[in-house]
Amino acid sequence: MKALPMPRLPRRALAAIAVSPALSPLAFVRATTAQAQIMPGERTIGRADAPVTVVEFHSLTCGNCARFHNDIFPRIKAEFIETGQVRFLLRDFPLDRAALDAAVMVHCAGPDRFEPLLSLVYAQKENWAHAPEPRAILRRYAGLAGLTAPQLDACWSDPAFARAVLQMRLDGEREHGVNATPSFLVGGRLHRGVLTFEQFAALVRPLLPAGRRP
Repeated sequence: MKALPMPRLPRRALAAIAVSPALSPLAFVRATTAQAQIMPGERTIGRADAPVTVVEFHSLTCGNCARFHNDIFPRIKAEFIETGQVRFLLRDFPLDRAALDAAVMVHCAGPDRFEPLLSLVYAQKENWAHAPEPRAILRRYAGLAGLTAPQLDACWSDPAFARAVLQMRLDGEREHGVNATPSFLVGGRLHRGVLTFEQFAALVRPLLPAGRRP
């Protein structure tokens, strides 16, 4: 079999992965054995006390999700999240098996590495999402995060991991009527499709306290 070429990685994502604390094999085994490992669930970016909470339902094989995270989200993060105005929650809504495998891989690395791995997977979406064997490429990304092949295989083969990811999709469908990605909950209202920065700002600014509106 011809070896897969290593992808060109975004410097920002690679740097973030490099400085994150490694998940040692011993820690992985202990966490799994004690049922203390943080299972897939919504992941938070931003301060817990931010006045506005935005929820995104996303699929890692979704082209519009990748466009949002690659081209739009960095500005949203800089102007609304890092300034303490918005708490951004990410909930998985996998559209296919490759998206489910990728979501499990990203969660398997642990919350400290979730965000840089998410950025990497979205930046490289066209390289892996439609590949004959997506897992072969995802293994390479996992390796950059310090996950060994046995650790990743343990997550992929653990039914609880897949169920936790799929439960987020089921909850999104039942509780909020989500049927497409990306979808955003802003102020309790669902908005389907990519939000430009201007659209995001127009939805969020009226929800901010008067003294914190830009």
